[in-house]
Amino acid sequence: MTPLVELDQVTHRYPLARRQFVHAVEGVSLSLGPGQTLAVVGESGCGKSTLARLAVGLLTPTAGSARIAGELAGPTLSRTARRAVQFVSQNPWAALNPRKTIGHSVGLPLVVHKLCTGGNERATRVAELLEQVGLPAGYADHRPGGISGGELQRVTVARALAAQPRAIVLDEPTASLDVGVKATVVNLLLDLRESLGLGYLLITHELDIARHLATHVAVMYLGRIVEHGPATEIFGSPRHPYTRTLLAAMPVPDPTRRQLLALAGELPSAVRPPAGCAFHPRCPYAADACRSVVPALLEPTGHAGRSSACLRDLEISHV
Repeated sequence: MTPLVELDQVTHRYPLARRQFVHAVEGVSLSLGPGQTLAVVGESGCGKSTLARLAVGLLTPTAGSARIAGELAGPTLSRTARRAVQFVSQNPWAALNPRKTIGHSVGLPLVVHKLCTGGNERATRVAELLEQVGLPAGYADHRPGGISGGELQRVTVARALAAQPRAIVLDEPTASLDVGVKATVVNLLLDLRESLGLGYLLITHELDIARHLATHVAVMYLGRIVEHGPATEIFGSPRHPYTRTLLAAMPVPDPTRRQLLALAGELPSAVRPPAGCAFHPRCPYAADACRSVVPALLEPTGHAGRSSACLRDLEISHV
């Protein structure tokens, strides 16, 4: 079955002065299948949001290729492929025009993709979309400044649904919301996935959100994927030292739970990333080879569907 999103050795670098670059994404290969939820997790600044924009064609890769619904992302992407994968940003206030009504914003994809024949049909469909995300149809007459942040994020989801997508790229969809509102948005996404068969590419630094939503997880560190696999296995038995430190930092109700590792230091500069394994300056297991060799993302023997980019994977996997 054709992946809805497919990244093949994608690299993206932002140019700076004096021939310097921000190494945002380096050689990433990922795919999202129909009905799958792939969570890309990691610290802020590791390149997750750049990856999200590459996945929907908002950015052009410096190297490698991005495909959407089987088509190469770019100016020639067909209308059908553009509709297939939609985008929801982390900041609903910036995503919606404050001067336009919510009905206008939600209905715009219906016009762009020619999914309705007139104003009455568009208004009816906008009302259906708002109700589908748990908002009153009357909100169509409101402007963004008149409703809450959680309601605004539901509006951006409704707008994405207007194009009748097969998958949605969600860039930190709950990052700007308080705890109670986060739960309602997560439940909404779960309900929509079940009822519509949607796939999600979920970008998040909130591991509890990834645990609730994801079927698969890719762990990203300084532009590279360092571990990938089914969510239950990643959360249950992490292999890469960075994944272990992320999980150790998760708040848990059981204070007696064994802590895996403590994450020390700051994320290195993406302008001058470390040689070798980018995680080696913060890794308690780093050896001399880690300082010079970039580890490949490999599938350990006997662990189908799992992959880890660590030179010492076999040595530390049972530690």
